[in-house]
Amino acid sequence: MSKNTQAARRVYLLSLFLLVIFYCFVAFFPFKLAPETPGNQHNGAELTAEKVLHFHSPGFAYTESPPSWLNKAIAIADFQLSLEVRASIPQQYGPARIFTLSANHSLRNVTVGQHGSSLIIRVRTQRSTLNGTPEYWIEKVFSKPGWHRIEILINASTLEIHAGDDFLLIELVQDQPFEVWDSSYRLALGNEFSGRRPWLGEIRQAVVRVGGQSFDYLLPGALQIERSYRVAAAKELSFVPFVNRRFTNTSIMDWVINFVGFIPFGWLLGMLRRPGSGILLATLLAATLSATFEAGQLLFLAGRFPAIEDLIMNTLGGFAGAWIAWKYDLSVSRRKGGVH
Repeated sequence: MSKNTQAARRVYLLSLFLLVIFYCFVAFFPFKLAPETPGNQHNGAELTAEKVLHFHSPGFAYTESPPSWLNKAIAIADFQLSLEVRASIPQQYGPARIFTLSANHSLRNVTVGQHGSSLIIRVRTQRSTLNGTPEYWIEKVFSKPGWHRIEILINASTLEIHAGDDFLLIELVQDQPFEVWDSSYRLALGNEFSGRRPWLGEIRQAVVRVGGQSFDYLLPGALQIERSYRVAAAKELSFVPFVNRRFTNTSIMDWVINFVGFIPFGWLLGMLRRPGSGILLATLLAATLSATFEAGQLLFLAGRFPAIEDLIMNTLGGFAGAWIAWKYDLSVSRRKGGVH
């Protein structure tokens, strides 16, 4: 093996090492471990006589059945939400759920949450995923102490989000969001139905308006607040790919990024190995590395949700990169002066 070939191998090995470090950073950022213990947990929610809902510690307040107004909101394409909230901690992640109308962490109509110090809004529309992503952000809302008024208006043509002086206006003329809303979802404050997305703070207003009627969820009896609630044992992982997904520009772009992102990994391995073994090794290692990332997100990370689709696209990307190295005769072992 020539000195040039040896030098090239060292460069490729170093590049491969740095690439894996980069993958680890992307897969596990923001490195926030999931702190929840599965099973029954004390409910830190308390509704005071002054109609203020406190979440002193992780808690949960919810409706036992879908809200009475939900079918009407879908029928007439009208939904307004008024919240007044004060966060106990200026940096909370998950996003931590303040208000949610959902079935679980992946199926929702609308959710208001806090991620870092930002206000996060997820709304299911014709172009979103079933989880309501991509989400809308208003940055640094919770970096300011005190009470924050949040107003959300959704109708057939417009989405408006107000957070104090901040204002977002999103046109939804072609989205018709209510056509894809689910009438079986329940309402919750301070957490998700899995119990794994607690928000800490206070809520002194939580009013929904539909068709001129108002529904105040801080009135006695409007919400269930049990002494304890159940935290899901683990995140759910579907082993059937491409389900609970809507083929949107966002989801397709996510799959493309996962595919393209692993092409350099496969290409570098293809450059270092002989053709047949290079393709096989790149495919197996891409699958192993991706499975490791997905398992880590499932078991240890809050705010990250694994997907079989990611594993499939990463593996295909590794295969494609090695195939490119073979197809265009680029492997180190094929170069002049290398070992044949």
